[in-house]
Amino acid sequence: MNIVFYSTNTNEFDGSHLVTRTMPSRKSEWECLARAFPLMHFFVVTQRPASFLLDFDRKELSQEPQGVRYLLTELCTPQEMAEKILAFSPDVAIAATFWVTPFDWLGIQDAQVADILRQKGVRTVCHPLETMLACFDKYQTRLFLEKQGFSLPKAVYIHHEHFWAERSHREVHTNAYKTAILFQLEHMHYPVVIKDTVGLSSYGMEVAVSYKQAVYYLCSGRSNGDRLVEEFIEGEQFGAEIYGKDGNYTVMPPFMFSVNRYGITSPKQSVKIGPVASEKYHVDQLQAMLQSLAKKLNLSGIAQVDLIFNRDGWHIIEINPRLSGMTETYAAAMHTSVFRILMDIAFDQHASFSSLSPVLNIKLPICTDAQLSNIFARREILYLYQIFNEAAKQEREKGYCEAVLASESAISSLEDRLLRFSADYPALVEPKFLADSKKIIESLKEN
Repeated sequence: MNIVFYSTNTNEFDGSHLVTRTMPSRKSEWECLARAFPLMHFFVVTQRPASFLLDFDRKELSQEPQGVRYLLTELCTPQEMAEKILAFSPDVAIAATFWVTPFDWLGIQDAQVADILRQKGVRTVCHPLETMLACFDKYQTRLFLEKQGFSLPKAVYIHHEHFWAERSHREVHTNAYKTAILFQLEHMHYPVVIKDTVGLSSYGMEVAVSYKQAVYYLCSGRSNGDRLVEEFIEGEQFGAEIYGKDGNYTVMPPFMFSVNRYGITSPKQSVKIGPVASEKYHVDQLQAMLQSLAKKLNLSGIAQVDLIFNRDGWHIIEINPRLSGMTETYAAAMHTSVFRILMDIAFDQHASFSSLSPVLNIKLPICTDAQLSNIFARREILYLYQIFNEAAKQEREKGYCEAVLASESAISSLEDRLLRFSADYPALVEPKFLADSKKIIESLKEN
């Protein structure tokens, strides 16, 4: 049987200054998968930087693992990508969608490839195009969730061109659309979160604590596209992933996230700890809600959902139908790889998703190769990923290292592991990350 993993890109990629390290390496994980399925033939068809699939160091690609063939292709149309995949006579094609800035839309292109493959009789694991489109635009996501009866915070959608319609019409004295928007904003409860409707994750998200601050932002040059203004929901922030297809889904137990000073999760600054199973959080209700969501979206593969929990229950904030750092954290907690998770989804082997070790995902500063090797040799470290942009001038743009630290027993014992790690590497564990980790662990220990 021929199994093709694929992913596309829309952006030109120059990796000459980009140094990445993954431990365990993608190559070793592919070899492990090939050994587990000796009668299957594996192929990887992808485009730079081939996130989640291949090992990249600057522009250098690692050697092919034994039992797996790589095809690294240049940017091309969905039709051309499908033809490259069809050349391997696939029985199953599995999308491994990654993300790029500034638009989180690669799933839309992967879905088009899947449609073409299905027309050729190839079995695929990829979310439908309609699902990808609904999740790409945050306003469309909101309309979908409202229609399906999910509880959402009050929000106002702002069409950028309408908001500034008077600029190209001198005869217009008053922009009626803008006055209506401002009227709605004046009657919202503050603070509010202002989102780019098609931006990546929480990048570019703004928090306004007053009507005046919201209007100032929306009328500034920083607001250069459509925006969604949502009332801020107080509560604890979580993420959870959904695995499955064709109505058969597993909702993974959630992970709790740390937040920044604005009360939102910052992708490069958050700590993630889980799995959370406390009765306080009514995880059974969450799983029922996300099972319903998965079926209404007709998911096929992996989707990550951002959530908030408060006294009113669970609230869906965002849906990301693609791979993410959450996927790698879950994979580490299950002592497996992202490839194996996707394979198990393709063949409906959901039993493998049932056992997770307690883990902590924490960001570290850029490490040397020697430090990475030394850290990964520690028994409690399950996974390391580092990205370093040698050409970056600002410190925050240079990159980061992500580590997944595990406990063999309970979440409470993660604190002891973290403190020992921090004592051994005092220059690598930043005080804020240490404090955020301890705060979450204490919160979960209380319950």
